[in-house]
Amino acid sequence: MSRPLLSRKPVRLLIIFTLAFIVSLPIIRPLGVVTAQSQYYNKEFAWDYDGKHWTWNLSIPEALYDAYKAVPVSTRTRNGPAGYGFLTTTEDYYLQILAEKLNETTTQLSYSSFDQVSFVLAFVQSLPYTSDKVTTGYDEYPRFPIETLVDDGGDCEDTAILFASLTLIMGYGTVYINPPDHYAVGVLGDDLSGTYWTYNNKTYYYCETTGDGFKIGELPDEFKGQSAYIYSIDESQQYVPDLQVTPTIEPSPTLSLNTPAPTPTLEPNTSASPTVAEPSVQPVLPLSFNLIADNPILFILIILAIVVSITVAVKSAKKPKETPPFNQTVSPEPSTPQVTDTNSEGNKFCIYCGSSNKAFALYCEKCGKKIA
Repeated sequence: MSRPLLSRKPVRLLIIFTLAFIVSLPIIRPLGVVTAQSQYYNKEFAWDYDGKHWTWNLSIPEALYDAYKAVPVSTRTRNGPAGYGFLTTTEDYYLQILAEKLNETTTQLSYSSFDQVSFVLAFVQSLPYTSDKVTTGYDEYPRFPIETLVDDGGDCEDTAILFASLTLIMGYGTVYINPPDHYAVGVLGDDLSGTYWTYNNKTYYYCETTGDGFKIGELPDEFKGQSAYIYSIDESQQYVPDLQVTPTIEPSPTLSLNTPAPTPTLEPNTSASPTVAEPSVQPVLPLSFNLIADNPILFILIILAIVVSITVAVKSAKKPKETPPFNQTVSPEPSTPQVTDTNSEGNKFCIYCGSSNKAFALYCEKCGKKIA
């Protein structure tokens, strides 16, 4: 009779090692995320703010850029300017790191919320303006933020989408503002000078992301007196690539101490206590670089589970095969009883021909003579 399935050593070892692999899988890579090794686009950005000169060297994963680049233009533009929430990638891992580093830099400088948003706006404004027709061959080609960074800029909707994504990650209220043949951003604020729109009983101040030196609330002359569409940003509709690349180097804006600070070309804002509305929710924090470093207790428990699993497997492999004791007797299986022909007992033999006849026969069945 065969042994139960779980008592077979190869099966037990397979089950144990499978369990050990499943337990250790979170260390190898987070579940549900496809990671990719990637080369990097090394980009350098420079901008001025508050009389200081800043530089930022970014290493942007090629695989991440390619994932966004693969999205067809028809998909990007299917809902028009009202659907650019699809390109506002606040869940992008790399973009979250950029926003977090911008936030850390402005916090270390004790910037107010107004200066913090203005600092990010100055960074985005430093990107060159490029035409979609010239750079892509399409009349309209809205870019994802990662594309705008790698492509060294874009047109009005590209920089607006980048600026909106960064400020939303940092927790500021943001909408899109669409004057005729233009695209910009509105930031939720109070008591600011300049141009604003009221949307859902909230005040959003105009932010021009193309050109250099435009402040919050400053509207270019060509759009003064013009009406504009206001679009809320539905972050749940954003595109999320199937892969996620963990950068090996954290980006960080650097103050160029050796570069003379340029003289600001615009007068400082003199309005009374200008403020941008503080974030209404906590900013989305970037995912951890190191799962083990952030969860040391979990890591120890996983290692212990693996050690125990391996120990049990080794002991199971070395355990001798059980044999019955020497004094143990094995009962044989019952044999099939012999069937005897009762009719063959006491047969009569004919004295004349020697034939065998039944016990009750009086005459020989063969020769017919009377049996003595």
